[in-house]
Amino acid sequence: MAIFKKRGNWWIGYRANGKRRREPIGPSYNLAKEVLAKRMAEAAEKKFFPGRVANSRPFSEIADKFWDLHGQYLRSDNWKWMLDKIKAEFGAKKIGDITTGDVQRFYNAIANQRTHSTANRYLTLLRLLFNKAKLWGNFYQDNPCTGIKKGREAAPRLRYLSAEEIQRLLLAAHPRLYPVLVCAVLTGRRRGEILGMDWEHVNFEQGTIYVPKTKSGKPRFVPLATKLREVLLSLGPQPQGRVFDLPIIMLRRYFDRAVRAAGIREFLFHDLRHTFASHFIMKTSDMPTLQQILGHSSPAMTLRYAHLSRGHLASEMALFESAITVNPPVSALAGHQVRHQPQITLSERP
Repeated sequence: MAIFKKRGNWWIGYRANGKRRREPIGPSYNLAKEVLAKRMAEAAEKKFFPGRVANSRPFSEIADKFWDLHGQYLRSDNWKWMLDKIKAEFGAKKIGDITTGDVQRFYNAIANQRTHSTANRYLTLLRLLFNKAKLWGNFYQDNPCTGIKKGREAAPRLRYLSAEEIQRLLLAAHPRLYPVLVCAVLTGRRRGEILGMDWEHVNFEQGTIYVPKTKSGKPRFVPLATKLREVLLSLGPQPQGRVFDLPIIMLRRYFDRAVRAAGIREFLFHDLRHTFASHFIMKTSDMPTLQQILGHSSPAMTLRYAHLSRGHLASEMALFESAITVNPPVSALAGHQVRHQPQITLSERP
């Protein structure tokens, strides 16, 4: 900062927002001093004052803005429910008052009530919210989610029904739930994909079901099984609209009742996806096709079912054995049975 005289008038020089600025004031030196002090104060306020205002806003206000601008476009339907629970925890706090300790306590509570995997998803959502708030100029501190100690997630759960259990579940299902279960068992589609299926997505002539909105973000086609085709035709196809008129709250209620009535334990609706994949791979051993039907972005996600493949281990052993040559033993010398060790040769490629 400086005050200097140029051509009979006093000028002031200062820096604001990272830029050097100069202003002519006039013939009064004292006025130049006053204006310079004012400009310096304004520069300081522009740098720090917005941060104080932003950090004092209620967390619930920023959470609502996050959902309006970004959250509603996330692929999973669970994010809104999770955000509501986060708002219940931090909503009354100022966003700038939320500390890493607060987030750690929230994370630990979720992990103790549910699982570390669930707690990690809450942490992912909360971290994204703070990052967006910083990007939008609504938060001027370090992200309090940084440095949170996370627990180790359990191995992916793979629970599927036997053919006999499938029949018991279908027999116990409410009439409104029955076609939904058939669709899940014969397509492996996720719950949200099934409930969001429109009649326009079903092509009876080509025998396909179009899935426009998927978890991976890429649309896909699922083959229409003959038995599912019969069930859908029995519903009376319409030109447009939802195929299954079943709210998610009613689906949960009917599904829980059917599982209990069928005597099936520790089974979730998402496990119907595992049921389809497990039986498909046990009957066909076709991993690439299963990957396409399930919409997996990576083969690694589909490989969890590889151990169920009919003849999977045998085919891998045959591939290994094809690289080995074993010569038969030579016997019978001078009336004695002489056994020689087989000669084994390994080739570089089968």
